[in-house]
Amino acid sequence: MAVSLIKNNPLAYSGRSLLEIAMESSHNLGERVFQLGRELDTTRRALADAEIMLDLYHEVGVQLSAELNEADMVITLLRESLDETRRIRDERERVLRGELEHYKALARAN
Repeated sequence: MAVSLIKNNPLAYSGRSLLEIAMESSHNLGERVFQLGRELDTTRRALADAEIMLDLYHEVGVQLSAELNEADMVITLLRESLDETRRIRDERERVLRGELEHYKALARAN
């Protein structure tokens, strides 16, 4: 690695021994590895936080799904109740119209 550094930028390394260049290169690589380790730790923490948030969102989604199912059942019951109420109303209206016609016929007969 040191030889390629010298070939690519000979003026920066003139007058220095290969050992000095290799030690500097090793130090720079060590710092870079340390930085990458810190970035990896930061990424790991961010991923753990994201996983916690995803778990929370999943839990909320499951709860909302259950609530929607319950609301759907209530809506179905209300629709059935409304249909029954309309049926009873229509039946009652039919009976009352029949009684009205009966009383009108009695009134005409008198």
